[in-house]
Amino acid sequence: MTAIDRTAYPRPGEKLTREELDNRYSVSETDHAFIRATARTDAGRLTLATLLKARQDLGCFPAPLEVHIDTVAHLASQLALAAVPPVLSETSRKTTLHHYRAAVRVYLKASIYAEAGEQLVTATVIEAAATMSDPADLINRAIEALSKAAIDLPAFSTLERLANHLRAQVHMQIYEQVASRLTANDVVALDALLIVQTGTVTTGFNRLKQTPGPARPETIRQWTDRLDWLTGLVNPDPVLKGIAHTKLRQFAAEAAAMEVKDLLDMSRSGKRHTLLLSLLQQTRSSCRDELIEMLLRRVRKTQAAAKEKLETLQEQNRDMEEDLIAIFGKVLETAKNGKTDAKAGRQIRTLLAEQGGIDALADRCQTVAAWHGNNDLPLLWPIHANTRTLLFHLLDLMDIHPATQDRSLLDALAVVVRHRHARGDDLKEQVDLGFASQRWQSFIVKQRTDPIVLSRRALEVCVFVHLAEALQVGDTERVNDFDTPGFGI
Repeated sequence: MTAIDRTAYPRPGEKLTREELDNRYSVSETDHAFIRATARTDAGRLTLATLLKARQDLGCFPAPLEVHIDTVAHLASQLALAAVPPVLSETSRKTTLHHYRAAVRVYLKASIYAEAGEQLVTATVIEAAATMSDPADLINRAIEALSKAAIDLPAFSTLERLANHLRAQVHMQIYEQVASRLTANDVVALDALLIVQTGTVTTGFNRLKQTPGPARPETIRQWTDRLDWLTGLVNPDPVLKGIAHTKLRQFAAEAAAMEVKDLLDMSRSGKRHTLLLSLLQQTRSSCRDELIEMLLRRVRKTQAAAKEKLETLQEQNRDMEEDLIAIFGKVLETAKNGKTDAKAGRQIRTLLAEQGGIDALADRCQTVAAWHGNNDLPLLWPIHANTRTLLFHLLDLMDIHPATQDRSLLDALAVVVRHRHARGDDLKEQVDLGFASQRWQSFIVKQRTDPIVLSRRALEVCVFVHLAEALQVGDTERVNDFDTPGFGI
């Protein structure tokens, strides 16, 4: 059973705050006119006001005695009643109350639940049940639909019974649809997951629920073995096609909470197979996501290590930079004080020779200039080279498609994959670098000749960095189907 307090179904006995009473139970001039024209006695007017405002607020007619006494008193004060008379009772004034409710419906242009209400609830719940499973959510959708249509809410038990019945009906249709798509071999393979096979210590179902822990380089073999095992099972995607993702996620959660015995005890194999396939699909997706997250972490670590290395080099070269500035100051002072250009030139040459010579100073200038800015790009390859085998291994497990019309990044990735085993750095191939910044493009292009010459290593690092960024923000889509392993566009 669904607890009523988990739903939006109204509870008339609740005590309201002063602000809530003012907002929800204030009697307008039009309301006053309706009440005076319909009820004759003080008790009748108070009862009618209670029914009117409760119907407006709650969407249904509670028994007048169910409404909180403070709410009734608040209405009595607005009707200028000297004393608060008792509201009419269902047992003693049933006919009068029926008349009042009918009058309120006419006044509010509302209607009773009846057949039209049930039809509306049926259509609403069936539509919602295609994506939702929690009966409380389905009941809330029904309440919302009835409220918009100005139809009285039926008893909570009526909504609960109908929602559960329709939910089961929708689920049965899904189970039958899945069963109709399964081949005999699929059924055998799924049922085998619930049996401890020869040479194993647990069922395939339990393996689905167990993971090797966080994906790290030292556990990569376990994760790739797991993915190989998962892809060797029934492919759930074509069988579950057309079923809402939220529904499949709910089925997977239901399966994960079960034990083997629970599944074996199910009388309907269609339900058992649907739950197993949903769990299998989610497990495959989670396995893939773990491996992709591992790729993202490795690329982020490479970038962080390069920045850290750059900071170290800048710190190491700071003294050298200060020395060069001091030497340059002396050169300027010598040039300024020299009486002739020839004499100044000789003095400057002597000064430079005393500081180690032109060639040595030029090398020092080149070293400082290389790391003076924030250019960490040249530092990425040596770090990336240590993990590139792992990264390409992860790529081999993915099938990545662009989420937009721009294919430049994936086209460049295809080039990188083709040349992954090349030894030289020069790459004479036309590559659209539109996905990269101008800074990256300047770093990658070695010669703007015909054909253009690119740095293969710089291009590879650039592509992995931008691929990680694209996967992070969703500019590329990770495809669920791993039946065709290897890189795909």
